[in-house]
Amino acid sequence: MNITANYFGNPIILGRHTTVFSNEILFFEGDINYTWIHYAINSSKKVLAKTLSEIEGKIQSDNFVRVSRKHLVNRKFIVEIGRDFVMLSDNTILPVSRRRRNVF
Repeated sequence: MNITANYFGNPIILGRHTTVFSNEILFFEGDINYTWIHYAINSSKKVLAKTLSEIEGKIQSDNFVRVSRKHLVNRKFIVEIGRDFVMLSDNTILPVSRRRRNVF
C-alpha cells in the first residue's frame, strides 16, 4: 500500500496502532525509554513507549532535525534560531547542544 503525502504532511508509522503526520508535530521529546509527541494543534501531547532514536530512525523526512539529546524538532515550526536555542511557533524555547549547533 502506497500512502502519498497530503495536506497533513507525510505519514509517519510509529507502531501498529500509531500513525502521525509530519505537519501536525512540533517536536518529539525523549525521556529515557519513552518519547513525548508535542502536537501543533491545540498543544496536546501523547506518549509512546519508544526511544527517541527509534523514532528518528523511522522518520524518512528532512523536515526533522535533532537539536539535542532530548529533542527532535520539526523545521517548519522553527521561528528563531539563537546560538544555543531554537524558538518554535508556539513560543517554546528548546536548547541546542554544542555539538549540534553546526546543523543550522
